[in-house]
Order: sequence, then C-alpha cells, then structure tokens
Amino acid sequence: MEKKSISQDEKELFLINLAPFDQELETVFCDYFACLYTDSDTKISPHEAKKVALATYRSLLQCENEVPQELLEHLRCGSRELYYVVARSFLFLLEKYGELSERHVKCSQLGILIGYVNRFVDALPSDLLESTTCQPCDASFDTGFSQESIFTPSNTLIDVFQRMRGEKQKITFLNLYKGVPISSEAEIIEIEDENVTFKIDRLQEIAMKLEAQAFIVKNEWFSKHLKADIIESNFQTNTIVLSNFTYLLNMPAIQREFVRVHPDILAKVYLRPSHSLPTSGRLYDLSINGLGVVSSENNGIYVGAKVSVTFELNSATIAIDGDKTIELQGEIVNIIDYQGSFRYCMRIFPDRIMSKKILNYISQREKEILEDLNQELEAYSV
Repeated sequence: MEKKSISQDEKELFLINLAPFDQELETVFCDYFACLYTDSDTKISPHEAKKVALATYRSLLQCENEVPQELLEHLRCGSRELYYVVARSFLFLLEKYGELSERHVKCSQLGILIGYVNRFVDALPSDLLESTTCQPCDASFDTGFSQESIFTPSNTLIDVFQRMRGEKQKITFLNLYKGVPISSEAEIIEIEDENVTFKIDRLQEIAMKLEAQAFIVKNEWFSKHLKADIIESNFQTNTIVLSNFTYLLNMPAIQREFVRVHPDILAKVYLRPSHSLPTSGRLYDLSINGLGVVSSENNGIYVGAKVSVTFELNSATIAIDGDKTIELQGEIVNIIDYQGSFRYCMRIFPDRIMSKKILNYISQREKEILEDLNQELEAYSV
C-alpha cells in the first residue's frame, strides 16, 4: 500500500515541536533499546547496543528512507532478536513522544512520527526481514512486524491463548501487594475478539484489582513476561477479563530472592557515606538483603556508594525483642529520580543480630499484609 508522503513543511514543524524535549526523548529511547537488546542477546555489549540505538534514532528522524549501517551490520550478523527489539523500541518511542509532547508543547505531531517509523520499516531490506525475524519459543508465533506497518493490528498473542486453551494449558499470574508477591495459576475459559477471560484464584484476583494491572509470567508459550489491562472483574464467579496484552522488558518482582515488604511505620532512615554529609529519608521497603529509601535529599550519594544505614523498627503491632535500632552497611545499586525526590535502592549487609531483627519483622509484616489482602477480598465479595 502506497503511503502518504511527508512534506518538507511537515518535517520542519515536527522538528520545531520536538526541539524542547529532543534530548530527553533520544536518551530514554537509547536506554530502552540498549537494555532490551542486551537482555535479549547476551553477546551484545551495552556500549555496542547504545551505538546501534543512537544510529537508529537519528536515522529515523532524518526520514531519508535509509537504514543506518550500524543496524544493518547487526541484522546481517544474524541477530535474531533484533527485529523484536526494533519493533518494541519504536512502540515505546511513540508512547514516550506522546507523554513528552503533552508536557512540553501544545500540539503533538504524533502522526508525523508514525509516518517516519513506517518509512523506516519500509526501508529494511526484505531479505533480512525473512532471514532474521525473531521467533519465540512457539515457532508459529511471530513477534516480528510486517514491512507494511508495525502498527497493523495483530492477533498473534490471542492466537497463542487460543492454542493454550485448546490444549488446556494454564498461565501463571504474578502481582505485588504492599511488596508481597501473590502468584497463582489460572485457566483460560473464553476468548472473544481481543479479550481473554480467565478463571482465577480469589486472592490473586483482588491483588490484581488493587494493582490495577495483570502480569503474566513467561513460559514455554511466551518468551517474555506479559502485562495486560483489566476490562472486567467478577468476584462472584472468580473470573477476570483482560485485554491489551503487551510484552514486558523485564519483571523485577520475579527476580527478587527474598520477600520485600512495605513497612507499617514511618521510619526515618539515615544514610551516611564515608566522605560526605548524611542523607535522611523514609523507609520505602525492606527485605533481608535490601531496602529502599525515599528522600528529598542527595548529599553526594551515587550508584555504587558504600553507606552506613541507621533506622528504627518502631512498629506498633509487631514486637521487636530488645533494641529496635537497626544499624548496618549498605551499597547503593540504583537511584530513581522522582522529579525533586529520590528513591535509593540498596543492597544491605546485616550482621547476625540485625538479620534476626529484620527477618522477624518481615515474617510478621508479611502475615499482616496477607490478612489485609483477605480483608480487602471480603469487602469486594459482599
């Protein structure tokens, strides 16, 4: 199908509107592309993935119907996952462009960007499309995109659910409630258009309802974890209707080695690096080997920094034997910027005494959280 050409005036208008957030969009696209690429192909270094991502982004915005040499070389080397990476990254780009344009400009030019993406896809050599399109675990399920348009409606995921239903295969849901993982199997009982109905565990259903999203763990049918929107939930029949299934880059909750609970207290945490001022914040979550702190301060803390951590487990409902003060060493593994505040994610190294206190608190807090979830279920079931 012949596509409408993009005029020079439209290109100039697009670039003018893009200018206020071009650098931010480029950064998030390249980070997403590189992370997805290195995750799907462990032979690719982060530096090389970023190089391909940047070349792809800049070539896309030039709208010259040319594929960058960096991307072509990787495709010719038989990087089977790369088409999936490109498709997912372009969809992510459109989503982020929509968010950023709403924040920075009055009139979005999303339609022009979609035209750019479709022309980029058209420019990909057809022989490479045939030889390198990524195939997931189930060989008949194609995660690649056609040369016509990556936005052509596709029923591939629904097709997989249809086959799973025919073979009476179950899927596994995973949700978090106040940090505690809630996971169970579910049966596919009905499929209508893009909507899939599942027979589901009651506790899973309420956890899903409260999180306002469904997450499906990857299996032999799906090579990536999935998320989906909740269309309808029925606590009388224990069924839930989901739609808009999309792949997830990763699912951090499933990678956790230990349960991480949200505290029932407003505990003030002090982080003390060896050569800078202390930073204080609020305890966000806690596990036996990690914790999170939310703070409006950053007194020289950086990823990789070693810090001394002090806080009190002053719970009104959970008994702590002896001194409630927790003192331990930690290492910052990630810092998430929340527009003026920071969430510090860290690995902690408690000694035997501190480990016992933390483990006791987590065990009792997990029981409390599950009791809370059952109370929520009772309220919805009335």
